[in-house]
Amino acid sequence: MNIVLTGMGVMSSLGNNVDTFFRGLLDGKSGVVAVPDWKKYNGLFCHLAAPVPDYDISSLPRTARRSMSRMSEMAYLATCQALTQAKLPTTHELSSPRVLLCMGSTSGSPLALETYFNKIKEMGGPIGQLSTSFFKIMNHSVASNVALGLNLTAPQISPSAACATSTQAIILGWELIHAGLYDVVIAGGADELHFTTAATFDTVQAGSRNYNDRPEMAPRPFDAERDGLVVSEGAGVVILESEDHAKKRGAAPLAKLLGGAYLGDGIHMSQPQTSSMVTVMGMALERSGVNPIDIGYVNAHATGTVLGDSQEAEATAQVLGDKIPVSSLKGHLGHSLAACGAMDIIASVEMMRSGWIIPTRNLVTIDPSCRRIQHLQEKKEVAVRTVMSNNFAFGGMSTSVLISSI
Repeated sequence: MNIVLTGMGVMSSLGNNVDTFFRGLLDGKSGVVAVPDWKKYNGLFCHLAAPVPDYDISSLPRTARRSMSRMSEMAYLATCQALTQAKLPTTHELSSPRVLLCMGSTSGSPLALETYFNKIKEMGGPIGQLSTSFFKIMNHSVASNVALGLNLTAPQISPSAACATSTQAIILGWELIHAGLYDVVIAGGADELHFTTAATFDTVQAGSRNYNDRPEMAPRPFDAERDGLVVSEGAGVVILESEDHAKKRGAAPLAKLLGGAYLGDGIHMSQPQTSSMVTVMGMALERSGVNPIDIGYVNAHATGTVLGDSQEAEATAQVLGDKIPVSSLKGHLGHSLAACGAMDIIASVEMMRSGWIIPTRNLVTIDPSCRRIQHLQEKKEVAVRTVMSNNFAFGGMSTSVLISSI
């Protein structure tokens, strides 16, 4: 069974729709800015972030908006974009046991969590809490609020695998359509910006701290001067369908999802493992029926951390050699956590459709530990038919996806 992508939606630090997002990538723009207010937090050394530009959600009824955090709002808007492109309803008319909503986040809203527990501490208990607080901090908040915004009565799954969340959601969608359980899967993920997220990476010395006065120069995936990642926010959503279902309703496929794999290595919570990356890429190739020589481009997870980038470069070299162009988009976008996998896949689809592949921004001097792969340092016009997109997360979570042009 062939499975196709028929719609895509993005809320990103480079823009709040797919066209603006991809144009920003083509133009080599950076969404990273300095956040001087973060200097007040003791022990937080990274004062950079990549926020999503202002957006308008006032058209959504207040009854739906009041339980939404920022990440749920962004996920809803990205979902509406994807459904519109796919020419599917954005209302209850989409409701069906044959439609699955598969969408997640790293956690509940960090801003809502901060507000909730500050109030508990201030008042000595739950008195004064808003009745909608819990609906912003529960782990399935994004999926539930998107469903509420769409008035969607349909099956829901809410995966949570940090930086691999939306990739895992997309692979799950592929598996479940392939199994014949669903015709359509709305898959993706979202996260919102908050200082505690940056602090998480700072605590394990994985946040960039040497470029606070030069935000456009960070992060620096694969570069010899890289010093960590920069947190971002956003949402990425794709519509998956069986090819037969898409054809029956006259939809125009954007790309094929050939398959993918996910893996938990059970070795270390924060240190990425080359062996696990090698295994998951091999699994994805086998499940997709793709020969490595047919891959035209690899979209790397590479966030700009010293260990993560070198481990990923080594794994990619072991599986694919040094003849395939490789780049990471984190230098443009920052690291949007649960949204990054879907964003990477959307960007990869646009690369195949446009005939241009995007280089790694801020990659000036390739680190010796990352030299065994073919780095893309300049935008390149080339016809690519098959892409591998990889994402790796804390907890030993590894994912790999193969997509192809129509």
